[in-house]
Amino acid sequence: MPPVGWQLYVDDAAPQAPMNLPAVRSTTDVIAPEPRPATLELPPVTGTQSLPPTAAPPPPPQVAPAVEPGVLWAATGQPITGIGAGRYRLTATMLYFERGVLSTNAQQVPIGDVVDVDLRQSITQKARGVGNVMVKVQRSNGFELVVLEDIPEPRKAVSIINETAHAARLAQQERMNTRHYSGAPAMVPQPPAAPAVPSAPPQVDPIAQLRQLGELRDAGILTEEEFAAKKAEILSRL
Repeated sequence: MPPVGWQLYVDDAAPQAPMNLPAVRSTTDVIAPEPRPATLELPPVTGTQSLPPTAAPPPPPQVAPAVEPGVLWAATGQPITGIGAGRYRLTATMLYFERGVLSTNAQQVPIGDVVDVDLRQSITQKARGVGNVMVKVQRSNGFELVVLEDIPEPRKAVSIINETAHAARLAQQERMNTRHYSGAPAMVPQPPAAPAVPSAPPQVDPIAQLRQLGELRDAGILTEEEFAAKKAEILSRL
């Protein structure tokens, strides 16, 4: 029991040792508090605070592929391998197609020679949205089948090629009909022929007749009397 005015002080933070035995201190002893590090007090957060949303950048503008003047339709094949895609163009008079990787094979077909256009699609092509456009072309020695492979929007391609070929065939037929009619001679009514007038007998030179009579007389063909009679007849017509 400590004396009156004293209290028992035990330091629990330090290990027990002779020097750390409980000691009796006076109540008048003032123990200075240990300094605390300065802390930055933040205002209380009320509610849920979030940063303002950042506006996403606008998507790049979609640029339509350039179309040459006079080209009604153009497409590039989309093979599943991505290699050797064909390039195709359609005008009012020609269908152009190019193929090849290392070398280019370019051909053109008069659109008026296209007699039929069809579409073929495999299951894989349907899933990819492409198809093969089968173009049947009339040649001088028969028919040729041209395949436009892996065309995007193939039904649209079939429709526009068919319509252009039909219009070209009609225009070609009209030109042939116009050339046929313009080459025929015009039928112009002819006036009735005038009745034939008998021609007058040719005029005979009397001097030449007298000369011929003299030659006949000298040759002994005519006698002197016959020569005199013919001479008198010719002279009477003068």
